[in-house]
Amino acid sequence: MEASISHIFLFKDNKESRTLKFNDGLNIISGDSKTGKSAVIEILDYCLFASRSTIPKGIITDWTDLYCIIFKVKNKHLIIGRRKNSNQMYFSVEINADSLTNFSIEYFSNKKLIDLDEAKKEFEKHIGISVLDTRTDEEEDKRKSGGKVTMRSFVPFLFQHQNLIANKHSLFYRFDDFYKRKKTIDDYPILMGWGNAEFFDLQRSLESKQKELSQKKKLDEKLKISNEQLRDDLYGVLSFYFTFLGKELSYDITLPDLKKLITDLPNSNANSVGDQNLNEELRKIDNLIFEKKKELDTVQNLLSTIESNNDISKNYSKNINRLKSLASIETNFSEIHCPLCNQEVEEIKEKIAVIKESNEILEDEFEKIGTYVNDTSTQNASLRKERDNLKKELKELSIKAENRNKQILKEFNTKNEYEKGLLLKGRTEANAQNLIERNKLLSSSKSDYSELEAEIEKLKIKLAGFNLKEELQKAQIILSEKMSAICEQLDFEEEFKPGKILFDLEKFSLKYNVKDKENILLSEMGSGSNWLAIHLSTFIGFLYLHSITPTSKIPSILVLDQPSQVYFPKVYKQLDEEVENEQKKVDDNILQVKNIFKVISDEITNIYKESGYKPQVIVLEHADEDEFDEFIKYRWSKNGEKLI
Repeated sequence: MEASISHIFLFKDNKESRTLKFNDGLNIISGDSKTGKSAVIEILDYCLFASRSTIPKGIITDWTDLYCIIFKVKNKHLIIGRRKNSNQMYFSVEINADSLTNFSIEYFSNKKLIDLDEAKKEFEKHIGISVLDTRTDEEEDKRKSGGKVTMRSFVPFLFQHQNLIANKHSLFYRFDDFYKRKKTIDDYPILMGWGNAEFFDLQRSLESKQKELSQKKKLDEKLKISNEQLRDDLYGVLSFYFTFLGKELSYDITLPDLKKLITDLPNSNANSVGDQNLNEELRKIDNLIFEKKKELDTVQNLLSTIESNNDISKNYSKNINRLKSLASIETNFSEIHCPLCNQEVEEIKEKIAVIKESNEILEDEFEKIGTYVNDTSTQNASLRKERDNLKKELKELSIKAENRNKQILKEFNTKNEYEKGLLLKGRTEANAQNLIERNKLLSSSKSDYSELEAEIEKLKIKLAGFNLKEELQKAQIILSEKMSAICEQLDFEEEFKPGKILFDLEKFSLKYNVKDKENILLSEMGSGSNWLAIHLSTFIGFLYLHSITPTSKIPSILVLDQPSQVYFPKVYKQLDEEVENEQKKVDDNILQVKNIFKVISDEITNIYKESGYKPQVIVLEHADEDEFDEFIKYRWSKNGEKLI
């Protein structure tokens, strides 16, 4: 994604400030130790909504009251400010770069502080992150799996600290935390734009329907029902008959007693009040049906409203662009003449100028609006579940009502209460016997799976349109090839050549394949130069992938802290020139450091040719070579200029 850090500001409340300005492409800050270079990463991380500050305690934290970065996304400037030791932020958007001229702490004097999570959400709107739930199973715990996609998941791709850039055990920042590592891996396909809220909503629906189908089939495979279930079913049948008689059947009656009762049911008599009880029960059922239908109508209306709102959201960006074009006035009105007398009409010219100025302000306001689509998948899933349950309840109630109507009609047509009782008694005995033989009924009357199977097939077809697996595989091939090509240009031991870096995007694991025979891990390679080469190849490879992928939400930014540390090029200036072997070693180290910067610079150019913009690489370095003077933004020293 085309984005960069244009400025870093450190402010004191007394209006003193420190400013770092960066461009697209390669930016180098060169300087001695303890001049503040490594703190740059921690300041950026703090301003990018880290839960706590890791800025080194001391001179910088004592001096600074407010940290600020300007994050540029295409033609927008996102202003992010955060006071030290605070979980409240300033966040604002500027379109006109002129408004940032002479930028100072006074800019925030009329700005409102908001909570970190709210500021982070505003930031995410402007880079297009809006997925609230990445679970594929709605029964999973949101805290341990899935949950909202967050911009913090792309931070490990942005930074390589000095203790990490040549580390043989770890590649990514924050991956020592299991949950943060898992979150980054889970969120990666969405951050790359290969999946969205609809994708995960469909996944959860598919999982739910498949479980429902499986449960139905398992139920139908049961040849016998449990004694407890049989007791409940028999009780339901017999209690209905007792209700007709105007008697009460104890709910605590046991299964053996129910079975005995089937063969010795009491007879009805002229005093039975069955009709009254049946009609009362039917009235209650009808009332329930009415209430459930009202609930179902409400749920279906909500689903329709959400679907309609989502359609509006999907066209939001297009509508904003259309409004922007309508607001734009391109007419050249340097001279406005009357069509009759051909004299210049100053009054009209002034009015058009006012309108044009107003439209330009309107266009700026349109630019500030983020193209954000709300994730309604959780509400949809909950409403669909409620809808399905209501339909099921209505179906059961309708069957009950129909049965009661039939019974009432039959009872009405019988000659007297006694005959009604005999008829109902016979039916009750028959139903009870049928329940006992339920295994036969189950095997001969299995559920109809066709509706569920049709829904599952539709969901699979929709999911196939996302091609998430295919996108991952394609990206994996591109990434591994790019990483391997970069590694070939760096200082990598000959004994491992020819070889290829293999990166698994589903597990985020890296192996190096040697001569198409053996896969070795980073920790098995040995030599700091090998570890450095793998780290640089990996992160420049990801920078390439994120830059050339049009749907990516991961900023094309990479900050490297002291990639030359393996070679320590400063040493050669302190060596005795008469020690030829040492001099030769240092000279070789200098060449390798120069090569690192050449590879970075060349890859930025390659990305520019493919994507149309330059990614931003900020290098914090001891080395200071003449060949890269054009890229050096700041030179710091202990006794001269430094961060603080």
